[in-house]
Amino acid sequence: EALFGHVELLKEGRLFLFPHLYSKGLLAAWKEPCIVFCLDWSLRHSTAVHLLRRWHADKRNLLVLEQGVDAELALKPFMPVAIQVLECSFLSGIKVRKVNPLLSVLKPKLVLFPEDLKSRCPSKEDAPWSYLYYSKGKTIEIPNTREDFEVGLPTDVAFGLQPRQLDKAIAVARLRAKLHLSKGQYVLVAPKDQSDESNRQLLHWGAVDAGRLLSALQEKGIECAFPADDDDGPAGCERSILITSPGEALVKMAPEKTVIYCDDESTTRLIYDALSSVCNGI
Repeated sequence: EALFGHVELLKEGRLFLFPHLYSKGLLAAWKEPCIVFCLDWSLRHSTAVHLLRRWHADKRNLLVLEQGVDAELALKPFMPVAIQVLECSFLSGIKVRKVNPLLSVLKPKLVLFPEDLKSRCPSKEDAPWSYLYYSKGKTIEIPNTREDFEVGLPTDVAFGLQPRQLDKAIAVARLRAKLHLSKGQYVLVAPKDQSDESNRQLLHWGAVDAGRLLSALQEKGIECAFPADDDDGPAGCERSILITSPGEALVKMAPEKTVIYCDDESTTRLIYDALSSVCNGI
């Protein structure tokens, strides 16, 4: 007997599962309009991009997003949008009263709770595990609860890396490779040809300094300034930069994210390059 409702839907042929967008079975079963369940709010990954480019202009279709997502920001690349959007919760957790019995069975070394549950799930001094509480926009340090393991790297690949120093003890570098496990040993195997590796930074981290970004934009010939009502408030407040030439744009900087609002691709590219120059990245 089916444990979950979707199993019956699969048997009845009302719900279909395909490994790839280009699967033959998908083309045979394709029908429109469609309902899209998307758990990744960014809508920037995998097949969601291709499907939304097809469906975004049809009001008969429905896009179901995680509750609390900025739908306007997520759908910006697909504007104008006619598809209907529904926000609901996909949470499938357990009741608070069942947490402690479950922890007693699992016996974890470390437990992470949302800050909102701190009063309902307080840490216990006699508990054999540690408690940490997290919240949006706040960085916490998680201790390593597992033993370290080594990963082998061929000598020629190691000497070909171009690491960037983060501090005296840590450096980071980009590498395109596959992780192999053989006889209990992990090995990173890189292709012989790494010629398609770009020098363009793919990952950035750290806070964005509004003053440095303004200077970097001006050095690239971009006419920009802080809005009249924007003042250099305390650390952690939102700042904005208004751009008037070569295209109109707005850059908003918050503690947990930086958003570029711009309709012109060439101007967006210039802003992104300026942002990259003031951020740590690889």
